[in-house]
Amino acid sequence: VEGMHPRRLAKSPVMFTVGVGAALCGVFALRDAQTGQPWGDDAAIALILLLTVQLATFAEGLAEARGRAQASALRATRSDTIARRLTASGDEERVPSTALRPGDRVVVSAGEVIPGDGEVVRGAATVDESAITGESAPVLREAGTDRSGVTGGTRVLSDELELVITAQPGDSFLDRMIKLVEGAERQPTPNEVA
Repeated sequence: VEGMHPRRLAKSPVMFTVGVGAALCGVFALRDAQTGQPWGDDAAIALILLLTVQLATFAEGLAEARGRAQASALRATRSDTIARRLTASGDEERVPSTALRPGDRVVVSAGEVIPGDGEVVRGAATVDESAITGESAPVLREAGTDRSGVTGGTRVLSDELELVITAQPGDSFLDRMIKLVEGAERQPTPNEVA
């Protein structure tokens, strides 16, 4: 019902017009019923227009909620990922992926999430990039080839990779996706613009 509020409907001129049309048809139906004239057609039109507005606002609310949930899931992936960073002596230390800086070297094994955007410097592995690209088939990433770039948030399916982080915190592909999802607004259709 909150989506049916006139202030909310005013954000979408088409839905506002349909809502006003529903209200007017409802008024006409009441007037006709009081004066003894046939009122069924007006009432049916008012009901259809009201349902149209209700379904449109419900669909828009659903899309907004889905976008917020998707952004939240992406943020959780970024903040929950623990990286195995290599120290200068070659030892591994566990750090949150948000602590990684360009030039840091990390090791990622099968089943682990790649903690940040980077370039493979040692090893070869199949990587599941479906969370980013939507492509269900895993891709091969290996050092020294044109396919050595990896994206944070993807999962290594086999073997082990050593990579160098190339993106600043807050500027990775995953961060840009989060900003896009959060800032996404439905663009008006050409009919709405007209």
